[in-house]
Amino acid sequence: MLLDTKKTGKNIQNLYFKKMKKIITFFILFLFSSFSFASDEKPGRFFEDQPDVTDEPQVHFIYLLNKDSEDREWDINGKMEKELFEANEKMLKMTKGNQKFRYDLREDGKMDISFVRFDKQYEGNYGMNYPDAYLTKLGFNNPNKLYFAWVDVGHRDGGQGSVHHGYIFLKSKYNPSKNKRILITLHELMHVNGFAWPCTKGAKKSHKFGTIIGGPDGGDKYNLGSLYNHKDPTCPDFKDSVFLEPTSSTPFNPVYLKCAMAAEVGRGISPDSNYEWRDRYSHKKLKKIKKKRTWCTYNRYKDFNNF
Repeated sequence: MLLDTKKTGKNIQNLYFKKMKKIITFFILFLFSSFSFASDEKPGRFFEDQPDVTDEPQVHFIYLLNKDSEDREWDINGKMEKELFEANEKMLKMTKGNQKFRYDLREDGKMDISFVRFDKQYEGNYGMNYPDAYLTKLGFNNPNKLYFAWVDVGHRDGGQGSVHHGYIFLKSKYNPSKNKRILITLHELMHVNGFAWPCTKGAKKSHKFGTIIGGPDGGDKYNLGSLYNHKDPTCPDFKDSVFLEPTSSTPFNPVYLKCAMAAEVGRGISPDSNYEWRDRYSHKKLKKIKKKRTWCTYNRYKDFNNF
């Protein structure tokens, strides 16, 4: 059988060009990615949690971008810091001047905000699984810190949060203004602290009507209601969260509590496998843990294989 040398040569040439096209595309993407990460390095920016000025539990903030997101520099231009301090003044007012969040600060007195860019591209509308896993793998995983990211992307939600990690999406239609960003930040920070718990009076699916976590049905209001100082020692009280200052005389760490609960139903890893909570929080609505409503993000990367 005779070979058609013209066709054979043309086929080889086509295969060669296809292969070269893939190689060139790969190098373009690689160079673009490398350039993006290199251009992220700017004066005043930190890619890791900086040395703490206190050993007390605290809230650490992150400016998080998608792989190809525009860097609007909210972590270093002062905008994010200013609005977050305003949010904490709202919290102080909601507690009637008694407490506010203990923010993670640097030695120079400025807020410690870390910069993170995803290593994968997302179309948006993602859940928390990958962000939780990616951030914990990077080291944002201290059980004595809560991590909260301002994510500079569009999203179907205004924010998301569960114990240990939370997010708001800056380009979401639900966050068009400073006031909305502050409101949703405080809403999600309450979820990151574990609220509302099943035993919280009037709670429904982790929300509480008429409060900062009123949710889609009740709407969010700058009010804590029965979330704070509710006088029932068998149910977690927000005033006792170790992430508030000054610290309560009867403090609890929501990361240890919620992760211990989650570990019991196979939906989390506890920072302390011997953590005992049932004697203190003996409310009847906490006796049986609801698996679908209970999880935590501590060490999330260890249970996540999609890297």
